[in-house]
Amino acid sequence: MKIAIDQNVAVSPEVAIAAYGNPAFYEGRAPRDHISVIEVVSHEKTASGVLIQVRFNFSGNVSSAVRAVIDPKKMSWVTRTEVLTAERRTKFEVLPDHYPDRLTCSGGFRFAEGAGGPDTTVIKVEGDLKVRVLLVGGTVERVIVSGLRSYLGAEVAGLPEFAARS
Repeated sequence: MKIAIDQNVAVSPEVAIAAYGNPAFYEGRAPRDHISVIEVVSHEKTASGVLIQVRFNFSGNVSSAVRAVIDPKKMSWVTRTEVLTAERRTKFEVLPDHYPDRLTCSGGFRFAEGAGGPDTTVIKVEGDLKVRVLLVGGTVERVIVSGLRSYLGAEVAGLPEFAARS
């Protein structure tokens, strides 16, 4: 299933992309839509920007059909994000802690100047998500993408507050 999200935010593209490579952007974040940041696993500077890995957990309810094939206590993953600062983009890959054969997800963020000028950004998220679970895979994909839209919308909306604290 394709993931596509566009959102405007009142910070410059440089501020926005820098936040995604900063561990403080993730640490202490309140849970949203049953998704919690557990920890920043690693953070390192690279020749092109930053490589950051963050572990997340899903704590919401799932249907009995999903529980039949996936243990809800094992719904955690690491998002590995390469922040390419000069290119104003990121590449990400979701690495499930459990069931790596049942879920794949990858994509990227693009940060472009918004219509409001240099202190605004349009963040475009694009990716692909695939859940390989017989009979319920498509339903799970739709639920995940819906939750991601909400979670990422709140994440982007929090950028101005984070920038003001930094």
